[in-house]
Amino acid sequence: MIFIMEMKKYFSDLVDSRDNRGLRHTLVDIVVMSIYAVLCGYIDAENMAFFMKLQEPYFEKILDLKYGTPSADTLLRVFAIIEPEKFMEMFYHWIRDVLSTLQKNEITEPQRIAIDGKAVRAAAVKVGNIPYIISAYLENYGLSIRQLKVGEKTNEIKEIPKLLKKLDISKCVITIDAISCQKEIAKQIVEQKGHYCLAVKANQAILYDEIREYFSYAEKEEPEKLRAYETLEKNHGRIEKRKYKISQDIDYLAGKENWKGLKSIGKVESIREIDGIRSTETRYYILDQEMTSEEMSHIVRGHWEIENSLHWVLDVHFREDACRIKAEKAMQNLSLIRKICYNLMKLDKRFDKKKKMTYEKMSMLYTYHLEYVQELIFEKIVENI
Repeated sequence: MIFIMEMKKYFSDLVDSRDNRGLRHTLVDIVVMSIYAVLCGYIDAENMAFFMKLQEPYFEKILDLKYGTPSADTLLRVFAIIEPEKFMEMFYHWIRDVLSTLQKNEITEPQRIAIDGKAVRAAAVKVGNIPYIISAYLENYGLSIRQLKVGEKTNEIKEIPKLLKKLDISKCVITIDAISCQKEIAKQIVEQKGHYCLAVKANQAILYDEIREYFSYAEKEEPEKLRAYETLEKNHGRIEKRKYKISQDIDYLAGKENWKGLKSIGKVESIREIDGIRSTETRYYILDQEMTSEEMSHIVRGHWEIENSLHWVLDVHFREDACRIKAEKAMQNLSLIRKICYNLMKLDKRFDKKKKMTYEKMSMLYTYHLEYVQELIFEKIVENI
């Protein structure tokens, strides 16, 4: 069963720092109307405000709107004064309660959390200063669970530990791309009682070369030390074969004791053929668990869902990368609004997956059936998964 908590109550305690004189709309009402607008496909302040005005008779029935709907300028001012950290905590409490309900009466498999950064290019204040937001994505349910903006004078490597501290990662497998394959990050994950599967590239040159040379040798001389698993996919002129190999033979690794809990190394070889053109890509990993190559395949493939699902939808459907809002707090808060809407669309079980309902079509249905959105935000919905 799925039980979507009444979402509105989680955002009712947002601190309002505006002057009470002339105050015309509450923060929570603006957040609610913004979720409606974004779910219905209106993604910039002008269009969001236009949508709200069109639906003013509807909103007057469900909200306390004495002064009508807010203007685009009001929306931008409001999102520029909401504290992103407080907004994020309320979002986290909501999604945590949703997940707690989802996981009731289930035999839960190990949770897999992918962490990755994403640029919001159009929000750059000056050339070369592109803001990045790091997201944590729960692969098992396809949900965004937390975000953190990378500061102007820092980078992902320094910010990811801050994001990890905000998450309960106990017994979870954390996957991060190669840029964050760092000893301190691996140590923190283990100390927070989580597990890691980290991609290894040239930023850890010695480790990368040793793993690459080991697999090159073992595949020829000691194949019995490797656990192997293969997959084959054919789709619309594209053929992709993936070969997964894992080994616990790590005694030869120099400095292995510096990687806390290190137990396994992995190799993934992807052989693609698209319209007769063949290409090969090889990636290497370090893991703090012993597992089969098939188990590793689920972890590795799962990581790319944060790119192929979350980030793709944010850019293609919600057009996040084209968002020109440059005020730092407003940019972060609207990014979180988009993630709220993404999660709601993933959690909405009214749409039959077999019919391949696109996000665009879902937005069209929300526009014509505002009661669908009303149920998601105000009511408790119980549906069969």
